[in-house]
Amino acid sequence: MESKKHGSGLIMIIEIDSKTNVSEHKIGVLGIRSNILIEELTNFDVNKCIDLKSENEINKSFDFIFVSGYYKIIPDKYINKPKYGIYCFHESPLPEGRGHAPIQWAVLNQRKNLTISMFKIDSGIDTGLISQIYNVPIDLLDTYHIIDQKRRTGIKQCFNQFLLNLDSGFIILHEQSGSSSYHNKRTPDDSELDKMKKLVDLWDNIRICDNEKFPAFFKINKKKIILRYEVVDDFN
Repeated sequence: MESKKHGSGLIMIIEIDSKTNVSEHKIGVLGIRSNILIEELTNFDVNKCIDLKSENEINKSFDFIFVSGYYKIIPDKYINKPKYGIYCFHESPLPEGRGHAPIQWAVLNQRKNLTISMFKIDSGIDTGLISQIYNVPIDLLDTYHIIDQKRRTGIKQCFNQFLLNLDSGFIILHEQSGSSSYHNKRTPDDSELDKMKKLVDLWDNIRICDNEKFPAFFKINKKKIILRYEVVDDFN
């Protein structure tokens, strides 16, 4: 492993065993979106992939651990166990937007893209060195579920490129640069709409809601009025 300064940022180069093909690495995947990672690993004929249920299963026998959609902090004692580290995906242009609810905050902050950052986990929260970055556009009529599908596309693109790069025998990681920010966790109460605003002005607040898990709502006389939405073509 080699670290060096390049311009204003740190670059880390991790040398991969040149005798080992990508398909021969022992790999663990963790999180609710592990199926995305397994699909890509299958395309690379990886035959030692284990779908983990928790971080407690991480041990030194693994070459890599890849994480997507795991909403617990992985304790420090596990971080350095895999030979080449643990890698995670976060949907913001790190260091901006560390923390929670990246899809919702991307829309509320009126970002034009959902940025997928793949990074090597360290002891901080979303502070690790960056491996891959991929942008997917956020369109005006994109709902939460459409953006979630775009997230999945971005994760696949980042992961596919990472696996391709392993053939070079090196992993190149870059220090995060720019202004950092941290987004707070959102709760179902954050789906409440300001009933004094026009409906069209509330579109961003509505479309980041999940119709089933955390639907948009407003209150009248201590009653909750649920709004469920759908975007359809207007053929009239």
